[in-house]
Amino acid sequence: MNRFSPILVISVSLVGITIGALVVGAALVDMDSDERRHVFAARKTLAESLAIEYAILAASNQQSALDRAMKAVVADESDIQSMALQVVGGERLVVVGDHDRHWVEPPGRQSTVTHIQVPIHRASSPWATLQISFKPVHRSLGETWLTGPWPRFVAVVAVLTFIGALVLLKRTLRHLDPSEVIPPRVKGALDSLTDSVVLVDRSGSIVLANEAFCRLAGQSLSSLLGSLLSQLQWEPDPDGPPSTVPVYPWDRAIEVKTLQQGVRLGFRAPGQALRTLSVTSMPILEEGGAVRGILVSCHDVTEVDHTKAQLRDAIARLEQSQSKVVAQHERLEQANDLLTQEVEERKRIQAEREELNRKLLERSRSVGMADVASTVLHNVGNVLNSVNISVDVAMRALKRVPIDDIALLVSLLQQHRHELVHYLSEDVQGKQIPSYLVMLAESVTQNQALVETELMGLSRNIDHIRHVVDRQVHLARSGRTMWEPVRFQDLMEQALAIYRPTLEGRGCEIVERYDKELEGLCDRHQILQILVNLVSNAKNAMDLVPDKPHRLTLHLGAAPDRPGFVRFEIMDTGVGIVSEHLPRLFTQGFTTRSDGHGIGLHSAALAAKNLGGTLQARSDGQGCGATFVLDLPLTPIEVPTGRSCEITV
Repeated sequence: MNRFSPILVISVSLVGITIGALVVGAALVDMDSDERRHVFAARKTLAESLAIEYAILAASNQQSALDRAMKAVVADESDIQSMALQVVGGERLVVVGDHDRHWVEPPGRQSTVTHIQVPIHRASSPWATLQISFKPVHRSLGETWLTGPWPRFVAVVAVLTFIGALVLLKRTLRHLDPSEVIPPRVKGALDSLTDSVVLVDRSGSIVLANEAFCRLAGQSLSSLLGSLLSQLQWEPDPDGPPSTVPVYPWDRAIEVKTLQQGVRLGFRAPGQALRTLSVTSMPILEEGGAVRGILVSCHDVTEVDHTKAQLRDAIARLEQSQSKVVAQHERLEQANDLLTQEVEERKRIQAEREELNRKLLERSRSVGMADVASTVLHNVGNVLNSVNISVDVAMRALKRVPIDDIALLVSLLQQHRHELVHYLSEDVQGKQIPSYLVMLAESVTQNQALVETELMGLSRNIDHIRHVVDRQVHLARSGRTMWEPVRFQDLMEQALAIYRPTLEGRGCEIVERYDKELEGLCDRHQILQILVNLVSNAKNAMDLVPDKPHRLTLHLGAAPDRPGFVRFEIMDTGVGIVSEHLPRLFTQGFTTRSDGHGIGLHSAALAAKNLGGTLQARSDGQGCGATFVLDLPLTPIEVPTGRSCEITV
């Protein structure tokens, strides 16, 4: 579809021709010559006035006033580049500006527009010459074409030319438009036809078209008039033989002067799908037999072709279905013969399946019991390490009690019981007994406190082992969680206390940052089970790189990005986690340690999910340590059943 009508294009072209003629005429006449003469006269008058003033100042020997006056003129007049007062036969008396660069001696000592010199006389004899260098007289493109009377004159001429050409062409084309000379009843009859009708002359140019053809072409009648019918978006018949160039029936009708009927062509209007047309071309002959024009009618058969294609496809599918029915009938007869044998075979397979299901059920129960047992053993094993350490510390404390020395002391006191006062106050050996008893009491008190502390820790760990076993059995039976008020700092400190002696014995720095005010409602022993697993893994990860100093950082606080959640962070400087291991880190049975079982992190992740929280892991790679983040709700939330856990890389 044309963007501009022919009338508008012709009018704009005429305006362009008119403006071009005006510009060429202005260039040939040189309209700027008068302006240059006016500028030269004004500059010369200014130079003569200045020469008179400077002659008076020079005659009165006011050298400083002369210098100031010339500088003031150069500063005020933007067209002046430099000035000089040249004494005849001598040097320059006053120079203002870069006169050596701007001044050029005019040919024949005649002043020009840019270089003006005025002689100064003293007592009727030449005394000096005033030399003034002006800027060249030229204007920029914007000053030439955007200001002044000449551009306004060209603009007025262009507007008047455009309006006159537009009106004149509309009136002219109204008389030349063939559609205007056709009677309204005939044109109305053509427009009422559903088929597209177009009339072309001997050259194939469109001289008339009905509304149906305009809709088909997607253009207005004014844009179609005068254009070649063959230049529209015609294509070869989509269902015909392959052809790169379609044969136009109206050209054939002009050539052979006979009716061309039912020629199929494809037509694609801009932005529309391809249509299939049945084109009939009837030549209009004059009295002498010459072709005066061609009446072309186009019938859209796209939907008819589509319906025929669907009908052919339906018939083909029906034939295929019939052949399939016959084949299926034959197969059914064959299958009927084997049906009895298959029934018996199915009965036998069903019996074997029931037996296999019974065995699988027994096997699944065994696997479930093994899963529970392995989880219990793993969590109990983590706590048993601390139990062993507590027992070892208590035994060493008991061994440090000087039982033999006490027996010897009792023996000495028994020997000197009749002279006990003299023995304790006068005898050298007896005098040492009171101070020794004081030291012995302090040692026994310290050992007793140490043993009590270790026994209390041993009692807590054994209680945790009991709860681990009970909780695992409880979860295996009912899957319910036991909620109770907890102080989260106590849980973190209790988990750290299990491994603190081992970590400090190996020189590991322990950094603790706790929010002591955080309390909530949660399952104490499930949280403790998760934290013990994470501290144990951090210790094992740092044991794998013993040749560098290590630091274990424990952080407890509110989750900044999850309101209503508490966040536990355990960061180590151990061996780290490679990126390809992160997606599998919490799956059951996955481990990177030769002595690992792949149970701890899996059970910890499941426990975190059962509590409504998440367990995440981050690491920058091999040798960069790892960070485990446990988020738990401060109050119980409803948790959907399942065994998936969240993993963050």
